Amino acid sequence: MLRIAICEDDRKQQQLLENYITDLKLRESYELEKFDSGEDLVRAYEEGERYSIILLDMQLKELDGIQTAEIIRKYDKRTIMIIITSIIEYAVDGYSINAYDFILKPVDESKFMKVLKSAVIKIQTEKNKTYVIQTREKTIVLKLSDIVYIESDRKKINVHCEKAQYSNNEKIGAVEKKLTQAGFIRINRYYLVNIEHIKEIGTNEIFLSTGKSLNYSKNHQEEIKIKYMNFMMGDI
Repeated sequence: MLRIAICEDDRKQQQLLENYITDLKLRESYELEKFDSGEDLVRAYEEGERYSIILLDMQLKELDGIQTAEIIRKYDKRTIMIIITSIIEYAVDGYSINAYDFILKPVDESKFMKVLKSAVIKIQTEKNKTYVIQTREKTIVLKLSDIVYIESDRKKINVHCEKAQYSNNEKIGAVEKKLTQAGFIRINRYYLVNIEHIKEIGTNEIFLSTGKSLNYSKNHQEEIKIKYMNFMMGDI
């Protein structure tokens, strides 16, 4: 299910955006939540909430849009942020927080619908990326976004997801060739990590969204940092 957040301190603008979303008649079911301030949205993230799409006003009273987005990005690199602003210069600032697109006020309905449709298609495409495990008994299809890291175990691999682990009779080198273009990076001989689940890069280890840390090889250090920075800037 899509989860959409509107962060806008003007109630009339909130209602306008909600009406546009309703008029769009999305085929996919969705939940919509509205926030009057950046602080309220940040608080929701601190309490564990996550959103597929955030419609973010730039001119908020306490935390402005950029400040709010910078905090949200520490929790969630995957959410699609769409900037809503009356000042064109804020659209340029959106690159620093990997904004998906921007819409100028007064919000044009056709422009809004075009951007939102595009965002939904992007989400659906990402959801359809999968990794298949074939055993004698069954076929397991995993979403790539659910895989945190892959571990080499001699002639097989262990696929670690947030809440489960699976084994597959495949060598990690072969898996690396398949998944490199999908945002997975090799950190040493034994581990292939989904860059979306990296929270922080330390001196000798990376820290993952699950709370686990993995040591990385010095031979891969530069590549890890470059790819991670590209990901944070929206180039992956």
